[in-house]
Parts: sequence; structure tokens; C-alpha cells
Amino acid sequence: MFKKLLIVSTVLTASSGIAFAGHSYKGEKDYKGEMPACPTYVFPTGPYVGLSVGSRLNYGGSPTVFAGIDGNLSLGYSAMVAPAFYLAGEIFGIGTANVKDLQYTFGTTNVGAKSNWGYGASIIPGYMITDYVLMYLRAGATNTNFNDQNAHKTGWHVGLGGETALAQNWDVRGEWVYTQYGNVTGIGNTSAQVASLGLVYKFL
Repeated sequence: MFKKLLIVSTVLTASSGIAFAGHSYKGEKDYKGEMPACPTYVFPTGPYVGLSVGSRLNYGGSPTVFAGIDGNLSLGYSAMVAPAFYLAGEIFGIGTANVKDLQYTFGTTNVGAKSNWGYGASIIPGYMITDYVLMYLRAGATNTNFNDQNAHKTGWHVGLGGETALAQNWDVRGEWVYTQYGNVTGIGNTSAQVASLGLVYKFL
């Protein structure tokens, strides 16, 4: 019985060796003597710059809606804080082009929720759901200039986004962000929603 177990163990060990010999691992060469491509992608630690374009909707406390196109330039610093967990800090500036500004008249005053520029900062925690795809949350503050009312207001924003690798230094990202400003002078309780798509360049 012992001899049979010894023979079976020897055969299995030899078979495993043959099977594993056909595989290439990181740092090993394949049968042609070439290093195989490693498919695993890691979001690196370091600075990055992003540029995105988004569709903006501002909602006023009155029946007032402003639709615009945002251009967003961002600068951030990211790091993998654990094997699958990502964390970044980001500052950004926004320029907004007018698409549709719906105003209403209150007495002798035209009330609108149009904005033309802003800036802010975010904390971005994320999780790698695959080797190439990052899902993340965005939270922070945005200061926006509502130029219809000549009013500046800081609001809190939250958002959800995804990012994936295009090339070694380039990622593409898409996200949705909601901002609540509270009471804005001349407009009332004001909020905004922005859906955007952009590129990120990482300084490796």
C-alpha cells in the first residue's frame, strides 16, 4: 500500500512539474526566451493632471434652471494605500459656457441660476474592481460664481465615478457630481448636477 502511494505521489509531482513548466510567471521567460507581457495594471503614486468636459444643470429655489457646458482642469496626487484601495486629493478650476438660461421675473428683478466659473477641492477614495478599472467616490467643496446675481457661493459636493487605463500614462474617467449650495442670494435654495467625461495624464 505504501509503495502504491509513493508511486502515485511521484507521478502527480512529475505531472505538476510538466504542467507548470508550460506557464510563464512574472520575471520568468517563455519557451521562446522572451519576457511575457504582464497584464496587471497598478494606479501609481504621484501627481496627475486632468481635463474633462461636462453637462451642467443648475437648479434654483424658484422654477429656474440653467444648462451649461463645463470645462474642468484638475491637478491631483494619488496613491494606492492598500493592494486594491486608492486615495487621491484634487484641486480644480471650472469654466462654464451658457447653453440655456431660463429666468423668471420677480417684480422688477430677473432671477436666473446661471454660473460662469468656479473652483474647488476634493478627496477621492476608490477601489480597484479589476486590474484596469477603478471605481471611486468624490467629496469636497466647490465655490461657484452665479453671474446672473453677481453672487459667490460655496457648496458641498458628492459624486461617483470610474476610471480606466488607456495607456501607460493616460486614463479616461467619467463621473457624476451633485453639489448643494444652500440659499444663494437672489436665487434661493440652489443645487447643481454635472455629468462629465475626461482624460487624466499621470506623471510616472
